[in-house]
Amino acid sequence: MVKKTLGILLLSGPYTYQNSDTFVKLAKAALAHGYAVKAFLFIDGVNNAKRNQSPDPLPPLNERFQELADLGLGFKACGPCTSARGFDRAGDDFIAGVEVGALNDFADIVGECDRFITMTL
Repeated sequence: MVKKTLGILLLSGPYTYQNSDTFVKLAKAALAHGYAVKAFLFIDGVNNAKRNQSPDPLPPLNERFQELADLGLGFKACGPCTSARGFDRAGDDFIAGVEVGALNDFADIVGECDRFITMTL
């Protein structure tokens, strides 16, 4: 049986809207049901996977995103978006498993998915 793939575009940052929490729950459910999941972090969405977050509530979103990466979720972060927010383009500011890419990577993800969801403001 061929594994279906869900793609998610996350545009909103952490701790401002419910989107990041919804993203985590949706991705976990899809992975638990045997889907492959690919995510593109765009605009403020790149802030969700930033290392060394320590806000309340616990656990921080970066730890929850790391759990998803460890489960096999493929993350790409927009390179220009990371630069504009002061991140290291090499990806050192991100949790393990996040690759910094470009909009052509986003297009590839869309083309590889059976279903695609956009999570915005």
